Amino acid sequence: MDDAPQLYLSGMGMVNAIGGSVSMVWAAAGAGINRYTLSRFVDDSGNPIRLAPVPDEVFDHPGWALDEGDFHSEPQDHAIKMALHALGQLAEQGAFPEQAPLILAMNEPELCADCLPLNKFKTNLALSGHDWLLPELLRSLHTGRAAGLEAVAFGYDYLAEAYPQGMVIGASDSPNNYTRLRIPEQQNRLLTLGPNDGYAPGEGAAFVVLTADPARALEENGQIIVVHPPGLAREVGHWFSDEPYRGEGLDAAFKAALADYNGPAIHSIYSSMNGERYWAKEYGVAMTRSWERLGDDVQLVHPSEYYGDLGSATAPSLLALAAFDLLKNTRAQSHLVYSSSDAGLRGALIVEKRPKAMEISKGEAI
Repeated sequence: MDDAPQLYLSGMGMVNAIGGSVSMVWAAAGAGINRYTLSRFVDDSGNPIRLAPVPDEVFDHPGWALDEGDFHSEPQDHAIKMALHALGQLAEQGAFPEQAPLILAMNEPELCADCLPLNKFKTNLALSGHDWLLPELLRSLHTGRAAGLEAVAFGYDYLAEAYPQGMVIGASDSPNNYTRLRIPEQQNRLLTLGPNDGYAPGEGAAFVVLTADPARALEENGQIIVVHPPGLAREVGHWFSDEPYRGEGLDAAFKAALADYNGPAIHSIYSSMNGERYWAKEYGVAMTRSWERLGDDVQLVHPSEYYGDLGSATAPSLLALAAFDLLKNTRAQSHLVYSSSDAGLRGALIVEKRPKAMEISKGEAI
């Protein structure tokens, strides 16, 4: 429908192993900089596990007086500080409306040992001066890597009309303890010494502000970013299922994201693939079945090869990087972003670059 709300990007902040902002991460990934390192954690054979940690200086901010609650947890401490770092960038951009809801992407219950409790996150946001948050509108989605795309869908369904000035979507994730690493280690999925089929968990946070008002959108050279509604689906044959893995969930998510899209050709696909061969099957299925819409020239981008698997922060990071690339890349008009969760959720959406003046005039005509 022509009068349905359209969401635009009005701010983005990020930190991970290869950079302390979206622009830094984009440049470092483009240069092929990798920050995997052998950690203090070992697998059952005594081999050190590869991680992609955020540099220590990010956690030494002198202005942060955190409330740790009843006990100290390094992953929770890091998650709070990375979130504050990324949210601080949004504040510097003037992206926050006076009051806004926040949808926080979280890992699946199966993988959420020592995840950051919402109350602890809310308390520390308030202590750090983030008074834009409407506490009663803090929501969490425990669906893993694809949760950030589910959050965009939630924003379209429930928040775009009620809070047109803006909503905040994002995640902050740290795998830095044995409790968090135990399940993927038992599944023999983590990179250690030497070549093997696995991934390196990474620390990181990414937050974006979405608005229904194109006048508030982040602008470069008169261009702004449209974030189209996501396609969501489920893969029945996921990591915690006994059902056969056929790759049909991602195929359905691609088709849903592309169904109503009639804009410029997709230039690149920003993917959550993390180095495990497991994820290549579903990508092949989705590409084969959507080939007529995507073609042979589309490029595949999977930045986790540089900053590690960011868990729940995967989708917000991909969304921000794809949008930033559109603002900087004169050859690209649209990208497809997709993310796949261990417990079955698949999500995909399109980000598209459009002239700001045209979008404002369209809104005035409605």
